[in-house]
Amino acid sequence: MKRVYFHYSLWEDYKQGMYSGYKKEQEEELINKAIELLTDNKEFYETMIKINKEWIYSFKMQLSNKTINRQAWLGQASCCYKYGVPEDLTRFAWRRLSEEQQIIANETADLIINRFDKNIHWSQKCLKEY
Repeated sequence: MKRVYFHYSLWEDYKQGMYSGYKKEQEEELINKAIELLTDNKEFYETMIKINKEWIYSFKMQLSNKTINRQAWLGQASCCYKYGVPEDLTRFAWRRLSEEQQIIANETADLIINRFDKNIHWSQKCLKEY
């Protein structure tokens, strides 16, 4: 798979505040929202599907990068998309999940990653043939 690049000014995750700060008094509420989403497999999966459709640049760029933790990016992006949780607070939320909850969330993210890998491989192969 060939890695895709886009200028950061196009990244939807950046525009929505995934890498931004937050007010200290919101910290616990945002962490709890991240926990809520990461432990609700159905909602987590549906949110990742929405990101796939709506965050065209961020999604393609991050998931085509096999050197990053794509599971983590999907979790962080989902929490940002759904509740405006910055990525650093999603990492704090992740540490509060049980090992079983982490495994289930990663398996859910893997469904999206595997689908992306299959689709991007196919589309890049087709482009080479023409």
